[in-house]
Amino acid sequence: MNTHKIIEEAYKMIVKGNNEIVKVWFTHVVFSWRWWIGITLTILPWFIWIKVRDKKDTVRLLFVGLIVMLITVFMDNIGINYGLWYYEFKILPISNSFFPWNYTLFPISIMLILQNKPQINAYIKAISFSFVCSFIAEPFFEWLNIYHMIKWENWYSFIIYISLYLFFNYVYKSIK
Repeated sequence: MNTHKIIEEAYKMIVKGNNEIVKVWFTHVVFSWRWWIGITLTILPWFIWIKVRDKKDTVRLLFVGLIVMLITVFMDNIGINYGLWYYEFKILPISNSFFPWNYTLFPISIMLILQNKPQINAYIKAISFSFVCSFIAEPFFEWLNIYHMIKWENWYSFIIYISLYLFFNYVYKSIK
């Protein structure tokens, strides 16, 4: 069998799986209480951020927020595609990742932490942020049956989130 046929068959299986996910989404997910939590967590934090952000620093914060989104979506998709975790209750069936986490909660958290208490050591902020995300937020979403770890441990997230925060902090401080 040539490469073209193998890849074509693999994509047919992906399409079939995606069609099944869409059916389940329409029958069990959309308008469920978990779906409404996802909608709320996608929209509400942006309103909060608009009210509390440092207005003179908006462009720089949004630039860092965009970088946060791009990297978290990319990394989330890697984890999903390699079967490390998955999301059961997504606000959109066409997205593998958890929209509220990648496009709202993670970037807004980073932006708010960066702008607040700039005198606190970045490593302390990184460890604190990582601890909350890895050992409080992720288990909370697991408890809600939104997020399911398969071949993943919270410690892996902890290390990655520290590194990500330090990178985002570097980007934020380098843009003046």
